[in-house]
Amino acid sequence: MLVLMLAMLMVMHFISCAWICIGENVENSWILNPENGIGADKEPQFKYVTSIYWVMATLTTVGYGDIKGYTSTEYGFTMGVEFVGILVFSIMMGFINEIFVGSDDEDEEEASLEDVDVWLVKLDNSRMSKQLPSVLYEKIKVYISESIRYDH
Repeated sequence: MLVLMLAMLMVMHFISCAWICIGENVENSWILNPENGIGADKEPQFKYVTSIYWVMATLTTVGYGDIKGYTSTEYGFTMGVEFVGILVFSIMMGFINEIFVGSDDEDEEEASLEDVDVWLVKLDNSRMSKQLPSVLYEKIKVYISESIRYDH
């Protein structure tokens, strides 16, 4: 979880730096537009904090709209950041789901293996004249248990 948080902070930092770079190199950008109230003369720390705020709002797809782009380059970059946000939060939800539900998968797997074992015994008992060779019995059990693991 710590690695995931550090990775998220690094992604936010790089996106923030790219947003500042776009703002300083594009005419009528989010930094220069008077509606945002930032201006080119502000300190770099202020621009960075504002950019981090924008990244957090955009990655979470909340997008308050108080800091926004005004050029087609900024619009395209914003759409890309929104897709990255959807991807990142999907991955995070997968990890969180694995934390809370991961132990149940092992219980399900054991129950499934017991069901396979019962099924094989019933199959073996239904054939009065012949029994399954023990080698075949074990191979079937291994094959089905592996297929169950790959399905989860």
